[in-house]
Amino acid sequence: MTILNEKGEILSLRLISKFIFLIFLPNFVFTEGIQGLAEENFGERFYGVYLGEFKLGYVIHKVSQTEHTVIQDFSMNIRMALSEEEQTQHKAKYAFSQIISRYQFDKKNGLLNEMTEADGKKYYADYDSLLKSNYFKREISTLTAKYKGDFSYEVLTNNKAEERSKLLKLPKLHMNDYFAEINFILSNPEIGETRSIEVFDLDFEKEVFLGATLTLKQKERGLEGNYEYVIQEDLGDETFTYTVDRYGNIIGAEIFGLNLILEPKEQAITLDAKNI
Repeated sequence: MTILNEKGEILSLRLISKFIFLIFLPNFVFTEGIQGLAEENFGERFYGVYLGEFKLGYVIHKVSQTEHTVIQDFSMNIRMALSEEEQTQHKAKYAFSQIISRYQFDKKNGLLNEMTEADGKKYYADYDSLLKSNYFKREISTLTAKYKGDFSYEVLTNNKAEERSKLLKLPKLHMNDYFAEINFILSNPEIGETRSIEVFDLDFEKEVFLGATLTLKQKERGLEGNYEYVIQEDLGDETFTYTVDRYGNIIGAEIFGLNLILEPKEQAITLDAKNI
């Protein structure tokens, strides 16, 4: 399946994954003083991913902590109907895409010290093979970036058994900015208030950093009587909309024509013939 933006440009699932924030509850006492997060932000969440009424996949994301590090893990799992060009290239009609990433932030200074990412696809000859998870080919690529100090990152990539390394000059990424949507809501903004983030994320493949602007568009009480907020996120030429709870945790989102819906675990991760 190919996803297009309003300009007709192809958007990768790797890019989509950068805009989703889901949290995992650590099984030990929350450490005070973690920048950009409150205790209520820690909790496991699962999202169904939909295109209209069709369920394409699910997202699992968690944040945990060790004594010195805050770790955010992300997994996006999507079933894809391949384009004609992709079918010719891979001799397949369907694919299952899985993107996994891990961001590790130093608690003391709040900076990203390591990021790893794996992008994998399994290919299926037909619809029945997809339902039975009977794939005939698998591809995976990986990327690891480590902060070496002085705005330098060592980046290692592995794609189809080809390994490469390079040293990149990019800005520091602070945990407070990476979790910008959360700490924006925790600051109790007024409707129409904006916040600009100069370094919102780092793209080690394109060797650039991403900035963003957040705007609070709406504030109203939800079904349980607590406030829910609608945030608009402007990232370059793209605009995304999130609905979050009073702690900044995402309830739902509209991203690149896809709807992300908060669901119970079993409902979110279930993919069968009824909900494709």
